Amino acid sequence: MNYIKRFYISSFLHITLYSGFYLIYLQSLGLSKTQMGFLMSLSLILVALLEVPTGIVADKISKKASVLLSKILMVPSVLVLYLTHSFLDILIATLFGAFSVAFLTGAETGWIYELISREGKTEDYPKVYGRIRSLEMMGSFIGTLTGGFLADFVGMKLTILLTLPFVIASLLVLVTIPKDTVRSELSYHSHLLESLKFIKKSPEIAWLFLYANLIGASVIPFTSFMQLYFYKFLVSLTTVSSISAFHTLVNSISWYLDTDRYKGVLYRYAWIALPLLLFLAGFNRWLGFVTLTLGTFIFAQAFKEWQKKFQGIVPDEKRATLGSFYSLTAAITNGLLTAFLGWLFDHMGIMRGLAILALPFLVTGFLTIKYLAFTPSSS
Repeated sequence: MNYIKRFYISSFLHITLYSGFYLIYLQSLGLSKTQMGFLMSLSLILVALLEVPTGIVADKISKKASVLLSKILMVPSVLVLYLTHSFLDILIATLFGAFSVAFLTGAETGWIYELISREGKTEDYPKVYGRIRSLEMMGSFIGTLTGGFLADFVGMKLTILLTLPFVIASLLVLVTIPKDTVRSELSYHSHLLESLKFIKKSPEIAWLFLYANLIGASVIPFTSFMQLYFYKFLVSLTTVSSISAFHTLVNSISWYLDTDRYKGVLYRYAWIALPLLLFLAGFNRWLGFVTLTLGTFIFAQAFKEWQKKFQGIVPDEKRATLGSFYSLTAAITNGLLTAFLGWLFDHMGIMRGLAILALPFLVTGFLTIKYLAFTPSSS
């Protein structure tokens, strides 16, 4: 079994049994939508603050070690969530989760790309990346669907605890994969300054950061509160968890498929397609299923193309750091947006809030496409 297959297995073991009812669990503990929005926002902002330091550590010490540490930190996160009795407990679980994500992002993709590049197979990276994300989503699909049924029969708390064996199994598989070898020889601060200079001297990097942040921000308003969106008119843990499972299945298929013939079109017009789908979800509750399906597919295809462009222009010794810089900007953008969403949906309702939020994204999309028509090299 080669190392790519082991990455595939580890990704498939990303089975989080509570992902389909997480917000409902928080709601059962008495948290308001504002508090939920705050927790999600805090998690994203903490990840943002930790991204660059953890990325530099990965480039200077080991990307593999960073990924393994990420898996280890998931253990206390799950345990505290299981034992929680208060908002403070959930806050602690959120902190562990944020550290886990920070050590993973940038390091994982950089580790994979370096191993592939050793064999001169960088052209295979988009396909490998897509397969990894696809199998991760497939594991999430199984976990979400199973978790919903388990929660109805044994309760949400015990279902949360049953996530731990999958976290440990994924960690053990990753241990067997060859480590990365390229290291930055610069000091921490010098490495950071050189990475910043690289971004400043590369307009393409800045453009790619902007692109990924905007298409991500036009998806977050629906996906971040999707469970509560559907729970409002489909009042069943099993049903909502099944919808979440369906979402992960669509996600898995979307990452797995390669639309070579249309990838350029999807990448170019995701700016406007995604906010249009966001508006449809706010216009009619049943159209939320259309947004769930098409929005997931378009985002996955556009982001795979983005990954190919991004990884192809970043040096090996800066890959985790620059990947973390992107994650930092995405975490800040999504964190601030999610905090605002919690407040907006509390005061205006989810559907009306989605329809209103879609409008500025649509305007931005139209203006961007018009700009790209005059500067095609930027696309």
